[in-house]
Amino acid sequence: MALFLTSLSSLAPAIAAVRHAPRISVRLAVSSRPGNIVYLQLDLAKALHYFKDEGLDVQFKFYEGGPNTAKALEDGQVEFSGNSIDHAVYTRNAPRPLKMLAAFTDLPAVTLTVRRSLRAQIRSIKDLRGRRIGIAALNSGTHVILASVLKSAGVPLDAVSIIPVGHTDQMIAAMKRGDIDAAVSTDPAAMRLLISGNASLLLDLVTYEETQRVFTGSYAFTGLMTRSDVIAHRQAVVQGMVNAVIRANQFIATHSAADIADALPMSAKHDRYVFVKSIEHTRPSFSKDGIVTAEGVANNIKSQKALGLVASDQTLDPSEFFDMRFAMHTNHR
Repeated sequence: MALFLTSLSSLAPAIAAVRHAPRISVRLAVSSRPGNIVYLQLDLAKALHYFKDEGLDVQFKFYEGGPNTAKALEDGQVEFSGNSIDHAVYTRNAPRPLKMLAAFTDLPAVTLTVRRSLRAQIRSIKDLRGRRIGIAALNSGTHVILASVLKSAGVPLDAVSIIPVGHTDQMIAAMKRGDIDAAVSTDPAAMRLLISGNASLLLDLVTYEETQRVFTGSYAFTGLMTRSDVIAHRQAVVQGMVNAVIRANQFIATHSAADIADALPMSAKHDRYVFVKSIEHTRPSFSKDGIVTAEGVANNIKSQKALGLVASDQTLDPSEFFDMRFAMHTNHR
């Protein structure tokens, strides 16, 4: 590590040049429209001009669901993405594998809700047998987490119907129409469902204690990702992106939910009251330093095995899927 920090120190003149030169254009794909709490760091880094402070002109591209976002990164349409780390595992055999550079969350940060009219019938995870469960997209981060939730309760995947419905507005509409009986969602979708009375809480994986009902330890979920070739050839830009999002992590850790909401444009928070409540609700899941751990990634891989995306007898090294050298440099500068 000392050797790498020394090599990054040698980049200091290059990084300084990036900051003072005309801003470098960078393309960033995000797995949801502005306002999804598990990508809050990206909205904040933009609103607070952290990217500009690093000499970067970041062009955002928004997608519905992680698979399309990761595909844009893998195909070279963008240089960075806001994704869940499971997509790095999917692409492990690609010519240019994906790596997570900084964590936004280190817990699942998802809430499992049930349609209010079914609350008397669905009192536990086991009661989801035969039910329709809404997720953002097939093979998305929420789908991966759901697989472990069901497995922990002894419910086979084929005992439920998985319905991809999209993020916030689409998820809420599907619940209201009765298209789904339950939903696995992040805030603000989960908070809106609960506040509106359209849904009731079944499982809340936003705290460490509640997460231990399904996993042992932390859980790597969303963060900043890139490709191996970007890491190899654009280190100063990578460092700037990591600096910006970890600075946003630190802003979240040191400011009230109200202050965080007020730092964002209305296009990112929509309903201020719900957004503040969403930040307060998800706060225990946010990473303070952006560091991804092998333990957290191992739990994510375990979920992918539960979903069948990784063979149950396959052994994967969690460290293959993240690169913390830049985050360590940010935290030690």
